[in-house]
Amino acid sequence: MSIDKLADAMEQFVNSEDWDEARRIVESNSELLSDQALQLLSENISDYRTTHRDDVAEYLEEHRALLERSRQVGVAKAFAEAEAHARETLEARRRQMDALRPAQPTPLQAAVWQLLDAESPEKVDQVLSQHLELTRDQSALEYLDSLIQQAQAAHADEAVRYLREYHELLRTFYELPPVMRALQEFMAVPTWTESARVLKNNPSLMSAEAISTLEDLVQEARRQNDEPTAHVLETYKRVLERSRQVGPDKAVEEIIETEEEPIVP
Repeated sequence: MSIDKLADAMEQFVNSEDWDEARRIVESNSELLSDQALQLLSENISDYRTTHRDDVAEYLEEHRALLERSRQVGVAKAFAEAEAHARETLEARRRQMDALRPAQPTPLQAAVWQLLDAESPEKVDQVLSQHLELTRDQSALEYLDSLIQQAQAAHADEAVRYLREYHELLRTFYELPPVMRALQEFMAVPTWTESARVLKNNPSLMSAEAISTLEDLVQEARRQNDEPTAHVLETYKRVLERSRQVGPDKAVEEIIETEEEPIVP
């Protein structure tokens, strides 16, 4: 297998949605068990460690360990062990998180826990769109910090890892430029009607800078051969451009005639 094909197979493996899909990928690409594949993963892990992306490095290390175990005991047994371990880890995390849950949360704390209880990326986006304070109020990050400290004191390692993931998620919103934050909010809402509301509350979204930023995102998606994402971003860009011409309500009314609901890229 060429290095390009190996890299493609590796990308499918590490981005698989569940262990069943990952196992099928390994079974269909035996080269993933080669020394070359393990070396490729090791180099990627080293790169992420160098850039202080320890979360990604640890994720890749888990996948590398699974490939090594597959070489030792076979793919079926290695993945059965991984699934059993994942179930144990999930149960431990649930127990540890429940021990941190407040009996009478404040409104902000309740919103944070809705985010922590989200079971899918789509649900995460929904919670963030319904609770804008999570990405605007520094208190949300401070509350997550306090939960992390409580989990560390209780040696609840699985809870610590989980809380840090969400802390990193919210922190990225605070580090985004204002126009990117506004675009994130615009594209996160689940209906075009809500999109019109966001546009009216954030006139900067109709600026040349916002439209240019979206165009850059479209081109980046195309460079990565991600045409579905490029198409979605193009739709949002057209709405912004049309909003400059006829206003948010009319632009959204027009898009509703051709698109059922907005799709989060």
